Amino acid sequence: MSSTEDLLNKTMENYKLETAERQSDFITSSIELFLQKIVEYPYSRNDITQSIESIDYLIYQQLLQKNVEDFCLVLYSGNKIHMLDSGKDILNYVVKGKLPKNKPVKKRNKVKKYFLNAVNNIFNNEEIKTFVENGKTFHVFVPFSIKGEVIGAVYQKITPDVEKMKSIISSSFSYTGAWISAIILFSLLLVFILTNYVINERDIAKSQLYSQKEKQLTQLIETRKEASFARRIYHAHHKVEKVIGFAKEDLLKLPKDVYPEINIRLNKYMNFIGRAIYGMKTTNPPVQVIRNSMFNTDINKLLRFIVNNIFRRVYKEGDQYVFDLQADENCPLIHVNEYIAWEIFEPIINNAIDHNKIEKTNIIICTKFESSKKQIIVEIMDDGNGIKPEFLEYNKEGIQKIFKENISTKDNSENSGYGCYIAFENCRRCGWSITAGNNERGAKFTILIPVN
Repeated sequence: MSSTEDLLNKTMENYKLETAERQSDFITSSIELFLQKIVEYPYSRNDITQSIESIDYLIYQQLLQKNVEDFCLVLYSGNKIHMLDSGKDILNYVVKGKLPKNKPVKKRNKVKKYFLNAVNNIFNNEEIKTFVENGKTFHVFVPFSIKGEVIGAVYQKITPDVEKMKSIISSSFSYTGAWISAIILFSLLLVFILTNYVINERDIAKSQLYSQKEKQLTQLIETRKEASFARRIYHAHHKVEKVIGFAKEDLLKLPKDVYPEINIRLNKYMNFIGRAIYGMKTTNPPVQVIRNSMFNTDINKLLRFIVNNIFRRVYKEGDQYVFDLQADENCPLIHVNEYIAWEIFEPIINNAIDHNKIEKTNIIICTKFESSKKQIIVEIMDDGNGIKPEFLEYNKEGIQKIFKENISTKDNSENSGYGCYIAFENCRRCGWSITAGNNERGAKFTILIPVN
């Protein structure tokens, strides 16, 4: 009979690893998912009621199984061990930190003893701990966590019904009886394997369903956040627009001969701020606010303003950066909003500075008018480290990688990857073209501006 006993022991061990622990782990994960939604996001009374009913359903579904004898959530609170076995009690503790009062408590002395022995596995190692009683009853403790913190363990007492199987095998002493018992045993094992497979497939399907619902909920929350952010931008835009209007009105009241350069500079600054805020609230602005015959922008004058009043005020020339503006005075005026052009040139020049912070860098900005081709060429070059070849490759759409959104050439890419993308998108809206490349030393951006 030793071989029969060995077979039964192996079957029980397989049951513990493949069914008891997995079954307990699945019910724990299911309860955690229901509670996570209530803890992390705003909830209504209806959400509370539905969550309590869902948790109670999961608990009762477990207890209805013949092999599950007990179920509860075991936790520490106030240096005492508490055991909660209903959806309402569990939800009240997790959400409100309240324990049930004046409620009859089922005595579970063995559970307390096993829980104390499993504390290290549960809280320190976050492992499932199973105790076997009399070789046939499993006391399973699964770490229970909320917001990534273990607060206790889900306990299940599981006793598989193998006594009938054991009695049949034990009562058969003859050779024929042994064969019949073996056939019965293997048949039961086959049923167990098939059942285990079906349960496993069901658990996988449930897990995928929960995962899909979690993704949908996450997407819904992100969409609501973006909508809320857009509303705040609109609200802020109207306020800032008014303030800028007041400031411009006050500037116009000043005499023209009093600090004329400062007057012009402040006016441009405020116009640019207004344009930037307008761009934040409008992802696809109408073409007439970008290209229009009423705009007469002097590219050379704009580039001088950006260099002298932005970059030379931020970076002391001579210490690390030298700006060399080589302007072709024959360049004609173009019918493009100068603040859109500003949003093209400024990030490209800034790109040359951000990528050359170690050695002294010369930044050359060159304009040239080709009358035969009716176009203005703007080249922004530096003698720094250059651009890595992988960022100069073209995709199927004919766009270089450096101009794609969220693509950064910096080592620390946090809050970056938008400058070149914004410049490219604005070039496209203006009907211009922009390409990136390398000279023998340093990077080079070339912008082609058609002239009507």
